[in-house]
Amino acid sequence: MHFSGLPFALNPEREIQTHANFVLLKDDRAYKLKKPVKFPFLDYSTLALRRQMILNELRFNRVFSPETYLGVAEITQHDNALEIGPLLEDLPESPHSGVVDYCVVMKRIPDDAWLPVQLKAGKVSEAQIIALMERLVRALQASPASDEVRANGLPENLRHNTVANIAECEQFVPECLTRERWERLDALLRGWFEANHSVFESRVAGDRIREGHGDLKPGNIAFVDERPVITDCIEFNPLFRRLDTLAEAAFLATGLESLGAFDMAAHVFSAYREIARDDFPDALRRYYQAHLACVMAKVTALQLLEPEVPAEQKDRARQTASDYFRLADFYAREPHVIVVMGIMGCGKSTVASAIGEAFGWPVVNSDVERKRLAGVAPSDRLPQDAYSHEMSVRVYDVLYAAIGEAEGGIVLDAQFGLSEGRAQAVEAAREAGGHVVFIHCDAPDEVVRERMNRRELDPSRVSDATSDLLAEARAKFEKPAVKEKLQVIPFDTRVDAIELVRALKAALV
Repeated sequence: MHFSGLPFALNPEREIQTHANFVLLKDDRAYKLKKPVKFPFLDYSTLALRRQMILNELRFNRVFSPETYLGVAEITQHDNALEIGPLLEDLPESPHSGVVDYCVVMKRIPDDAWLPVQLKAGKVSEAQIIALMERLVRALQASPASDEVRANGLPENLRHNTVANIAECEQFVPECLTRERWERLDALLRGWFEANHSVFESRVAGDRIREGHGDLKPGNIAFVDERPVITDCIEFNPLFRRLDTLAEAAFLATGLESLGAFDMAAHVFSAYREIARDDFPDALRRYYQAHLACVMAKVTALQLLEPEVPAEQKDRARQTASDYFRLADFYAREPHVIVVMGIMGCGKSTVASAIGEAFGWPVVNSDVERKRLAGVAPSDRLPQDAYSHEMSVRVYDVLYAAIGEAEGGIVLDAQFGLSEGRAQAVEAAREAGGHVVFIHCDAPDEVVRERMNRRELDPSRVSDATSDLLAEARAKFEKPAVKEKLQVIPFDTRVDAIELVRALKAALV
C-alpha cells in the first residue's frame, strides 16, 4: 500500500506502516512521514499540522540521538510519483508549489539492532543497559525544567492520569482481568496515590520532573555498534513527555519485563539510581510500573469496544491486554517471596542463584547467615553446637526479617523442612503485603550423595553438611502437606534451572 496512493520515485526496499506513521527504508536511510489522520490523542490531519509534527520530531529526538536524526525533507509530486527533496534543517512555513508532504530523514537502523531482537538473541549485556541509561539521564538533565514542566508532577495534575485510568480499566472486568485483580490494582493506584501526595510533591521539589521521551519502550531502542540509540519520542503532546525521570526508567523496565527480561529491568533501575543520583522510594517505582502496565493494557483493550475491529484482531487484543493486566498485578502483589527449600545437597543454592539472577532479586542463604551470626567466614567450618535448635531459630528469624525489608522480591535459600517454619514465612510475607511461592527442590539419593561428596573437596564451600547425614535429613524433612495451602512448585534439580525460571515467571506473571 503506497502513501497517498502514489509510488515513491526512490523505489524503497521496504515500507513500514503504523496507525499514524509511514516509514520508507532505502539504502542507509529511513524516511518517516505522518499519515493524514486524526485521533483523540493526536492530530496529523492537515499539511500544516504534519509540518509542525515533523519539525517537533526532529527537535525532540535529537535530544536523545542527534547522530540518528539527520534532518527533514519536503515531498513533492512529479509525473504521478512522489519525490523526496534534499536534506534540510528547517521547513518553510508556506509550502512551495508541488509540495504535498514532509518527512523526517534518519540513519537507517539495522533490523537486528533493535532491543527486542537483541534480547531474543541473548545479546544484551548489563554494560549496554548502563550505557543506555547514561544516555537517557544525560539527555533528561541537559536543560533545566520550566515551572510549567515541573507543575506536571504535582499530585493535582497527576490525579486524572492515575485515578481516571484505573477507573476506566474496570470496564474490562471480567473480560481481561478478574474483579479481585482490579480491586488490588485500584487499591495501589488510587489508594496509594491519594495517601502519598507528599511523595509526588517531593519529586517536584527535588527537580525530578523533566521534558522527556514519553514512550521509552524496547521497540524504540536499538544498539548500533554497541552504542544505544533512542528513537520515536512523543512529539504530538507535551503532556505525555513531561514526567518524573523515574517514570521514564519505569516505562523501559516495564516493557522489558513484558518481554520476560526481568534481569535487564533490574539493571535499568540500578543504573538509573546511580547515574541520576536518585534515591527514589521503591514504593514509587512499584506505583509507576503498575500504572504504566495498566495504561498499556487499557490502550490495547479499547479495541474490544470498536465494532469495526475484526474478531481475530479482538482476540489478539484481549490476550495482550490480559497479559499487561497480569504484569500490573505482578507489581501490585509485591514483594514476591521465593522460598527455595529441600534437604541438604539437593541443589537449592544453584536454583536460588538462578532465580535471583533472572529476576534481579537478592538471595538470602541460611548457611551464610548462620556463619555470619557465628562471626566466621562463609568457608570456615562450624562446630556441631552451631547447628543447635536455638541457633537455627536465630538463622530463620534473619530470613523472616529479610522478607519485611524486601522491595520487589527476595529469594530465601534454606531447608524449610518443618511446616511451622513455612507458616512463619507465609505470615511474614502477608505482613509485608506480599505472598510466597515455595520451590521444593529434590533429586534421587545417589545424585544428592555424589554432589555432597564432591562438595566436601571444595575448600570454598559454605555448607558443612556431609553425605553421612543424608538419611537423617530425609527422615526429619516434612514434605509440604495439602492442609498447609501453599503454592508449591516441585523441581527435580537434575533438570537445568532455566526450566524452573520459565515456570516461575509463568506462575508469577
